[in-house]
Amino acid sequence: MRQDREELLRKLEAVAPGLAIKEAVEQSSCFVFKDGHVITFNDEIACAMECEVGLEGAVAAKPLLDLLGKMVEKVIDIRENPEGGELLVKGTRRRSGITLEAEITLPIGAVEKPKKWSDLHPEFADAVGVVQQCASKDANNFHLTCIHVTPEWVEACDNFQLARYPLETGVAKECLVKRDSLKHVTGLGMTEVSETKTWLHFRNPTGLVLSVRREMMDFEDISAILEVDGTPTTLPGGLAEAVEKAEIFSAENSENNVVTVDLKAGQLRLRGRGASGWYEERKDVKWDGEPLSFNMAPQLLVDITTRTNDCFIAPGRLKIDGGKFTYVTCLGKVE
Repeated sequence: MRQDREELLRKLEAVAPGLAIKEAVEQSSCFVFKDGHVITFNDEIACAMECEVGLEGAVAAKPLLDLLGKMVEKVIDIRENPEGGELLVKGTRRRSGITLEAEITLPIGAVEKPKKWSDLHPEFADAVGVVQQCASKDANNFHLTCIHVTPEWVEACDNFQLARYPLETGVAKECLVKRDSLKHVTGLGMTEVSETKTWLHFRNPTGLVLSVRREMMDFEDISAILEVDGTPTTLPGGLAEAVEKAEIFSAENSENNVVTVDLKAGQLRLRGRGASGWYEERKDVKWDGEPLSFNMAPQLLVDITTRTNDCFIAPGRLKIDGGKFTYVTCLGKVE
């Protein structure tokens, strides 16, 4: 079957969030073509989109993506090898064969099918983008690795920092969704949401459906912490540019990519440190209290300070009211 190469590549990349990095579920690192759709499923995320290629089966995702990305033809030919066992990809004076598993063993039946769709708040992706950076990466505390989705807000907390973004989510029952699953909605233009027993489903105008596993577990009420008052303070401008440089080094800490902000009378110091070196930058600030320090994910600090530089400092806490969301982090005293 003849295919627009770029269009096919776009569809395959759209369902890539459902691919497994390490295959724990059989065929979870494959694109599965079935019933006119391309499907991916890694046990936590499932993606599906209309994609008619004229065959059914499972194909290893990485070589197919890499091949289509390096080809230059606008139109290519994709078909099953008449002798079986291969997906043939043909261009102009070039062709390739990729192993095709005719038997589909990917357990896609484990994902309940959405029946009723509701409008998704247009700021939902922005809300997830903000709060997901406050979720923990410590697998020993499952609920802290999740985003708490309620009918009225989304929030996350790692026991050191927390953020809540109020909005009508379109979700009827509160639940927990792993940060590493829900974060994918931020770049996919989702406009609809649906709930089933163990899954949340999102759909965009192209027909892409992203399904994420949800857990009906309690999440500690953090309202009292968010209501903390303190001394008004203004962070200096230009922090985004400083963060960009500091993250050159902090990003080397893949499991704990944070920059450190130290406050003392009249001065703010931003620091980023990694295995290969460090960077620091100092800025003037109107602060005459005792020296304080806090850590924050670089991109979160950029996101916040591009919206506002106003904050409140209370005993042990720094609070930023971003207008549409609230962020609180623990402060440490600097002796």
